[in-house]
Amino acid sequence: MTDQELMTTIAVTLATKTAEGLAAGGRAAFEALARLVRLRFEDRTSTQAALDEAEEDAGTDSANDDRIETLRQELAQAVADDPAFEVELRDRWRALSPHLNASEGGVINTATGTVEGNVVQARDVHGGISFGASRRTER
Repeated sequence: MTDQELMTTIAVTLATKTAEGLAAGGRAAFEALARLVRLRFEDRTSTQAALDEAEEDAGTDSANDDRIETLRQELAQAVADDPAFEVELRDRWRALSPHLNASEGGVINTATGTVEGNVVQARDVHGGISFGASRRTER
């Protein structure tokens, strides 16, 4: 992954509050990353505004390209200016990224919004799944 791709991925993760559906370990890693970025940009109002909007819009689809681009640019500049920040940012990202990807044996289940009806979140299902009374059609 190139530096630009990494900054974009981190910006998207922060702007869309991707960690909302994560288990406790993933949320803790996300919060550590978000704290690092907030601390780094505490004096930059445009970045703080983008982060604030992300928090306000948690759970909605209103994350926009402008917010993501603002965060990406600010992160790229901060990494270019401060090698120590880059090391810490990459460390925090490495701590978070396993929680964002289902790999061999891993599962990520997410249901958002209003669910009307039944939802199944599972990894391996052997056999059928049913809800309520069975419906058998007669021939």
